[in-house]
Amino acid sequence: MKPKGIRQFEPLLYLLPAFFFFIVFTYYPFFKTVFNSFFLTNFMGVRKEFVGLENYIRILQDPAFLASVKNTFIYVIVSVPVSVFIALILAIIANKKTLSSPVYETMYALPMAMSTSVCAMIFELMYNPSLGIINELLGTNVSWLTDNRFTIYAISFISVWMNIGYNFLFLLAAVRNVPADLIEAADMEGAGTVRLTTKIILPIISPTVFFLIINSLAKSMMMSGLVIILTDGGRNGSASTMISYMYSQSVNAQNYNNGYASAIIAFIITFVLMLFSFGFEKKYVHYN
Repeated sequence: MKPKGIRQFEPLLYLLPAFFFFIVFTYYPFFKTVFNSFFLTNFMGVRKEFVGLENYIRILQDPAFLASVKNTFIYVIVSVPVSVFIALILAIIANKKTLSSPVYETMYALPMAMSTSVCAMIFELMYNPSLGIINELLGTNVSWLTDNRFTIYAISFISVWMNIGYNFLFLLAAVRNVPADLIEAADMEGAGTVRLTTKIILPIISPTVFFLIINSLAKSMMMSGLVIILTDGGRNGSASTMISYMYSQSVNAQNYNNGYASAIIAFIITFVLMLFSFGFEKKYVHYN
């Protein structure tokens, strides 16, 4: 039998490897970025002199960065609720198991198995102004990935498609765990599909919906892959997000002063938005 002292600290020993990787690859880079953001650095990232908030002031006066903040919020507002809503509809449709369930469940979940780069290449062809299927179906002649008016919305649509599969799997499991007797009782009372969904299903699966919204919110605020692959920020930064702006400043322009400051501002905005979102948990999320 192990001594009592060893038994008390044994769980911590199992967690030490995870703590090590968190400290080395998450917390250390984060605090180093915070520290460096208060200094003037050269193109090699070497600190030269302390400048306080000067980097932050310059960033907040940069129209390109302000545009990236706006684009990030547009992307979040479009992609997060739409992807969760569509996934919820698909989960309700697929709730009842049939012989063909494995087929359409796999089809709904397929987008989550595709990489960002592959999806970007597929949609780049679909958005092609002369050969793409999008303009053909809509009867339009729009350059979706180069027109400043539509670029961020076109990218948001790709994100919606990519996230549906992940959200669908969670919501399908949650919907199928709703007690059958509650649904039967609602049917007997004459509740329609909308009332059944809003009054019974949604309150019961609200923890899952809340998790997906928070998870999607965090990922969307940090999105940069689609922008970098498809548009490289667009003309004059018309499609850039906060993280793609940080990437272009740090990697392409080797301007680490702007890169450090934009990274911290992006973190602060995301952190505040997450805190605001968690404020709805107590009122709208029901834990059974």
